[in-house]
Amino acid sequence: PLALLLLLLAQTHPATLAMRAGRYAEAARLYEAELKANPNEPMLRFNLGLALYSAKNYQRALITLTTFLKSQPSHPAANLIAASAMLKLNQGCPALDYLKRAESLAASPEYIEPRAEAEAACGNHPEAARLWQALATRQPSNSRAWYGLGMALTASGDEPAAKQAFARLSALGPSPELLRLEREVARGLWTAARYAEARAALERVLQLGAKDPALHYELGASIEKLPGPAEALAHYRTALRLDPTLIVALAALGRALATLQQPAAAIPHLERAARANIDKSLWVALANAYRATGRPAEARLALQKAQ
Repeated sequence: PLALLLLLLAQTHPATLAMRAGRYAEAARLYEAELKANPNEPMLRFNLGLALYSAKNYQRALITLTTFLKSQPSHPAANLIAASAMLKLNQGCPALDYLKRAESLAASPEYIEPRAEAEAACGNHPEAARLWQALATRQPSNSRAWYGLGMALTASGDEPAAKQAFARLSALGPSPELLRLEREVARGLWTAARYAEARAALERVLQLGAKDPALHYELGASIEKLPGPAEALAHYRTALRLDPTLIVALAALGRALATLQQPAAAIPHLERAARANIDKSLWVALANAYRATGRPAEARLALQKAQ
C-alpha cells in the first residue's frame, strides 16, 4: 500500500508532470522551490540537476549535480549527467573522471557516447574509436556514432577506415543532424587543404539542401585548387548572392577573374575586398587589374595602399 501511494504521488507531482510533458524549465523552477523548502532532501537536488540539464542550462546543471555528488559521490546517473553537462560546456577531458564513476551504466548507449567524446577530448583516440564502433554496431542509423568513429580513426592515423566510416555516415537518410555532421567533415577537410576530398564532401552537403554562403565559397576554393578558376566562378557568385558582404568570396572572385584575364570584371570585386583591409595583397591584385585596363594613376594609388 505504501509503495502504491508513493507511486500515485509521483504520478501527480507537478514537477514530475512538467518533466514528462517536456516543460523542463518549469520543472526546474518547481524542483528549486521544493529544494529551498526541503534543503536536506538530496534527491530533490538531483532532480533539479536533471531538469536543468534537460532545459539546456548546462552550467547550472553542473553546479547543482556536483553539489549533489559531494554527498553521494558514487551515484551513477548523477555522474553521467554531470559529465554530459561538462561535454556541452567543452570540458571534455575533465568529464572522464565523472564517467569512470558511472561505469555501472557502461552497457547503455547513453553512456557510450559521452564516454567516447571524453576519451577523444583526452587524446585517447583508439579507445574513442572502439567506443564509437561499439555504438555504431548497436545503432547503425546513429549519425553521431559514424561521425565520431570517422574522426577518431582520422586522429588515430587510420585514413582508410575513417573513409569507410564517413561513407556510412553519408549513406544515412537526410536529417538536420546528418547535415550538421557532414558540414563539419567538409569544413575539416577544407581547412586541412585536402581539396579533392573537401570538394566531394562539400558537394554532399549541398545535396542535403544546405544554403550556406561559406559552403559555396569553400567549394569554389576547392575547385579552383584543382580544375582551375573557371569552374569556381559560379560558386563564388552563388556565395555572394547569398551574402553580398562575404569578403573572402569577393576577394576570391576578383582574383579568379583576374587570373582568367578578365581585369575589368575583376576590378569591382577587388575594390570592395581591398577596402575591407583583410589582406594587403588585394591592393596589389587591384593595381595589376587597373594597369591592365589602362588606369595607371589608380594603379599607383593602389600600390601605395599595399605598403
